[in-house]
Order: sequence, then C-alpha cells, then structure tokens
Amino acid sequence: MNNFAAVTVVLLVIAVGAGFLFWMNYLEPLEKEKADLIKEIDDKRNQIEELKNIDKEMEELKADISKLTEQKNKLQTESNQLNTVVPKLLDSTETISNKFDIKFQDIRISPLVRAEEWSELPIEISVQGPFKSIGSFLTVMEKRKIINLAAGSMNVSVSAEVDRATKSPLLSVVLSAKVYIMGSGL
Repeated sequence: MNNFAAVTVVLLVIAVGAGFLFWMNYLEPLEKEKADLIKEIDDKRNQIEELKNIDKEMEELKADISKLTEQKNKLQTESNQLNTVVPKLLDSTETISNKFDIKFQDIRISPLVRAEEWSELPIEISVQGPFKSIGSFLTVMEKRKIINLAAGSMNVSVSAEVDRATKSPLLSVVLSAKVYIMGSGL
C-alpha cells in the first residue's frame, strides 16, 4: 500500500473517530436535552390547560358553596323558628285553655311542609270543655293567629263527663289546623 492510501485511511479513521466522539459528546446530549425540553414544554402546556379547567371548577365550586350556604342559612332560620314557634304554640294553647277552663288533652305536631316563602306546621289539638268555653277558646286561638282554623278541620263529640258547674255534658274537640312559619321555605 502506498503512503498516500495509508495516510488517507488513517485520516479517514481519525475523521470517523472524531465524528463519533463529536456525536457522542455534543450532538447526542443536545438531542436528549432538546427532547427533554420539548417534553417539559408539553407538560407545562398541559398544566396550563389544567389550571384553566381548575379556574372553571373553582368558579363552579364557589357557586355551589354559595347555594349550599344559602340553604344552610334557611335551614338554620327554619330550625330557630321551629325551636321558638313550637314552645310558643304549646305555651299559648295551655294559657288560653286554662283561661277558659278547658282541659288541654293532647297535641300532635306533624312534619313541617316546606313551600317557597313559608312553611306550614300541621297540628292536631285535643281539648275538652263546656260548649261556651270551647267556642271562646277557638275564637281566641284564631284571633291571636296562633293557629289557622280555616286551613283545617274540627271533630266535635259529646263526652261522657259532665261539667261540675253547669251539669251539662262536656264536648271533646279534636282540632286539625296549621301554623304558618313565614320566610323559612326552601
């Protein structure tokens, strides 16, 4: 082989080796870094899209929280009113029945019926007394707006017991009526 061919082969081997080293030390790490940067950019774009979705979800959650807070406040108001209405109803009914010498026998309170701007509390009251006293009792209960007699019914029967003062039979009255609670509906 001649010198020229040997030098050419050596130079070619050196050039190929230098090219391989250049590729190994510079180009391959740059390609890896480029791929990593592209992947990182894509990840950041995905995060930006997720953040946009999170903003929408946050707005929806805030609206849901607002609605639930409003419902909670209405329920608390309703509960507070029930906690005051029922004792007042019992106290007023007992006071008026004592005033007219009526035997307050029983009261049954049904579950609350909710409406848009108010709620109604169905009740059933059992009392016993003379005719005149029963009439006065019902009149006062209606006038004081303790109960709404127009929204209910009344069952009157003659009792086996007799009024001691007048010796007339006592009336047993079962009154179904409603108590209205304003501003507590859902």
